[in-house]
Amino acid sequence: MAAAANRTTLEGETTTVDEQLRIYHAYVGRGEKSAVVAERVEKAAVDSDKVIARSMGIKGGDPLPPGVYVRSTVVGFKVIKKSSDEVGVWLLSRVVQKNGEIAQEDGSYSRTLVGVEWQGEDWKLSVDVTQQAQEAVQGQTEPQMVARGDAAFNAVGWTAIRQAS
Repeated sequence: MAAAANRTTLEGETTTVDEQLRIYHAYVGRGEKSAVVAERVEKAAVDSDKVIARSMGIKGGDPLPPGVYVRSTVVGFKVIKKSSDEVGVWLLSRVVQKNGEIAQEDGSYSRTLVGVEWQGEDWKLSVDVTQQAQEAVQGQTEPQMVARGDAAFNAVGWTAIRQAS
């Protein structure tokens, strides 16, 4: 669930706003949802869309041209703390961006710390569990961001997420 909640694809008419609101409505816990929080998520996503558009040299607010995309896929995880109903975890994502049909794809890695909580019938993102995970890693070095398959990947404690074919 944590990996699914951190996977995004921006292309065509799909925007950061679309992706962040999809994640908010599908993966945020019941007790943490409100109109105010949804509005904050949307505003931050609008700002992010503007930054992405500027970085690609396109006008913000317009659909992305054919061949242009930004994709983030979780490729690994490292558990920080866990119990039967809470998990704090580092997620390692591969982020790729292509600024045009004939442009070369650029890629990088990002690392995110998230907390999830079992809520009745499903795992949900939790601010409280995320804060607990942040406290648990305070003073520790963040895990190195390395490619899956690199010898350092396992050495720094990442576990690979294999994609279904």
